[in-house]
Amino acid sequence: MENILEPKDNRAFQIDCSANPIGSFRTGADSLSVKIGQRISRFGGEEIWDSGIIRGDANGDEITVRILVCHPAWDEPQEIACIRSSPRFENPPDSGQVPNCTLVMT
Repeated sequence: MENILEPKDNRAFQIDCSANPIGSFRTGADSLSVKIGQRISRFGGEEIWDSGIIRGDANGDEITVRILVCHPAWDEPQEIACIRSSPRFENPPDSGQVPNCTLVMT
């Protein structure tokens, strides 16, 4: 029986984005970078500040998704999670692979 969740190509990621009321899109990709900005008050005015970043990279047999948060008072974004998987390693039948997830809590 065909697995409906099985990827239809060799891309490492799938992106499903909804940005109401503008629209949505869905695609596969070999790498990705998504920045999410939100309106903030700063220096007596309003601006859109990148508050979250999602980065995905495929390096050899390892696929990594990193979640970063940003703050106007910080010099650099801070990583709060890293999710790794190695889907090309052989797994015995019916033994699902569990991704390795590292959470950084402060």
